[in-house]
Order: sequence, then structure tokens, then C-alpha cells
Amino acid sequence: MKLPMNAPLPLIQRQHGPATILYVENGVGFGGAVISLRNFLEPLDRRSYQSVLVPSLADPKFASFADIARTIHLPKNRLTRYAPLTTVRRVLNIDVLHYASRLARVAKAENAQLIYLNNDFIANMAGVIAGRWLKLPVVIHERDIPAPHSRLATWLTRWTERFLAISGPVREALLDMGVPLERITMVPEGLDLRAYQPQPAPHVAAVRASLGLTPDQPLIVMVGMIMEWKAQDVLLRAAPAILARHPRTHFLIIGETPPGREDYLRQLQRLADTPLLDNAVHFTGYRNDIPLYLQAADAVVHASVSPEPFGRVVIEAMAMGTPIVATAIGAPPEIIRHGETGLLTPPGDVEQLSQTLCTLLDNPEWRLRIGKAGRREVFQKYAIQRHAGLIQAVFDELLTHDLTLSHPDYYLG
Repeated sequence: MKLPMNAPLPLIQRQHGPATILYVENGVGFGGAVISLRNFLEPLDRRSYQSVLVPSLADPKFASFADIARTIHLPKNRLTRYAPLTTVRRVLNIDVLHYASRLARVAKAENAQLIYLNNDFIANMAGVIAGRWLKLPVVIHERDIPAPHSRLATWLTRWTERFLAISGPVREALLDMGVPLERITMVPEGLDLRAYQPQPAPHVAAVRASLGLTPDQPLIVMVGMIMEWKAQDVLLRAAPAILARHPRTHFLIIGETPPGREDYLRQLQRLADTPLLDNAVHFTGYRNDIPLYLQAADAVVHASVSPEPFGRVVIEAMAMGTPIVATAIGAPPEIIRHGETGLLTPPGDVEQLSQTLCTLLDNPEWRLRIGKAGRREVFQKYAIQRHAGLIQAVFDELLTHDLTLSHPDYYLG
């Protein structure tokens, strides 16, 4: 399982000429979906694929794409002159149509041959419309579990040539929306496993020392954007019971706070700022060296209270050989074999989470056994080359296929 850290990723080559693909990113922040997109683009043979990234957020972290894609920032500007016409705006989706027209202009200027939409279908309706106008195939990498939406949204799925579902729950939700099974491709997440090699003990000790910890103090880590459904508060509510049995334990919350979630961050900070927790909670914000922190942890928690579409940190923790405790809702039960490669708890169950974590801290040999089994599982199933190969196969199919054969109404007005 050990990979040379300087080994290049194998190139994935197309059998046809170069194609320009427009990658549209409309997420709420620089989270797992964006990181997954960046990792997927790296193995693609840039002699055969030209990648143009179009994010709507102006985040300096998008500079990390510089060596794999050209970036064109296209903000979602609201049409203020129509602001009073709330009913018209709602019925005609004026802002969506305006953004679609701007996307279409970018795609045409870049001579794009395929539009790839990274994230939820509803966040990307403008991209679907732009593809329709330009008669380009559209691929949606569905990284959310879509809920039933308006008839218009459901109807727009007919204009999407392929959905990439990151898990079984995502696929089932798409089927419930009426998307035909043959237009859904299962593509589980993947990791560039070169970045998940164990680091020397002094590096791990330095991470712990930066938090004021000695090598033998328990450390529980949670990674994810600061959002209510990610439920960092559940871990903080479980912390007092854990400290009662393991009083030297510390808790590390890693993740940025998207715009509009500042109140939730303040709520978490109030929970942490109590005599019971006694300065045992650390907030780091966004970090780009997460694997090292996962290695330094005794356990990693993924506490989502809504169905998790995948849960990238689940396989990240497993890749680093650290036991993961995740909620048994959404995709984690597909990834984790309970008691073997990780542990599952009911969503929102503070008492069960604290008991599970205490049991892990009580049994270092069990922690080691679960960590090793999880690492083997990830190296067998979740390498980025497999992930990228599945997506490339979809691109190859669509770029050489007459869309009118699979969708007779595709070009109808």
C-alpha cells in the first residue's frame, strides 16, 4: 500500500482529439466537493483535455487549480432592476436565466464541448439551461441527495445527459426524481493516496504540540464546513461525558464557515467556552494539511444529522489509519463495516456518541485494528485513478455519441 511520494499519477488518455470541458462550481464554499473536483482533474491527461473552471465564489483558494485548469470567475449577480418583481422573479427564474446566458457566453468563447456541473442539480439549473441553448452535453456530478423539487426542476433533468451519483442514496433520490437509470453512473469519491501516507512521528508530535498536547493525551478530530447539518454541536455536547472518563481529552474542529453560517459558529464557540470543557476545544478554520491532523487523532467524528451524500472525511480518516465514528444515515453505512472498518452511531444521539468514543479511547488495540482495516479498505476501493477513470469513460462516451439518438427531444425548442 505504500506509494512513493514523488511518483506521478498515471496519465489517463483519451482516444480522440483534445476537448475543452467547462467545469462550473456553484457550491457554498471551498469544501469537499471542490477538493474532490481538484483531485479528479489532476490525473487527466492535459494533452487531451483542456479544463476551464468557472467558480461563482471569489475565493483565493481556487488558485490551487492554477496548474490543472484555467479559472474564470463568474459571480452570480442578482438583477437588481427586477428586485421588486418578486412574483415574476419566482415564476420566470430571472436570475437563473441571466446567469445561464452569461455561462453560455463563456462556454461559447472557450469553445467548450461539454459542460460539467459540480454539485447539486438545483444549484446548477443555469448550467443545464446554458447547455441546452448551446446544444452541448451536460454532466452533473450530483454530490447531494436531491429532495423533491418543483415540476420545472424535475423537467429540466431531461436536459442533462448524465448524472454522476457519488453513492447509493444519491442514485435512489435521482431515480425518485424520474431520472432514468441508464443516465445515472455510480462514481464513488476517490483520494490521491500519495497524500495519505503516514508521516514521521516528529511531524505528528509537532501537530499535537501546536495544540498544547503531550503525545499521550487523547485527541478527537472533526472535519467539515461549519454548518448546522454537519452537527459539530453534537460532538461538543458529547464532550463533557467523554471528559468525565478521559479528563485530558482535547477536541479539534477543522473547517471553514460559509457565508451565512456565522451564527452557528458563534453557537459552537459558546458551547466550547464553558467551565466543563476547560479550554479543551480548538477551532482551526480551513486547513490544507488535514491528513496530518487525522493521523495525529485518536478518533475522527463525522456527526451529520441529515443524510450524508458521501462524507469525504470518512475515507480520509480511514486512509490515515484512524478509526472513524460516523452517523448511520446516508452513505456512511455503505462505506463502513460497523465494528470492522469504522463505527456507526444514530444521528444526533449525544449519549451514544460519547459512549462509542469512550470505548475507543479505552481500547487502544481495538483502535489500531479498526484503523488498519479501514486503511486497507480505502486503498482497495477509493484510489483517485479509479474515480477519474469512471468519469473519463462518461466523457469519452458523450463526446463521441450522437445525443439525438439517446434523447430524440434533446434539440427540440
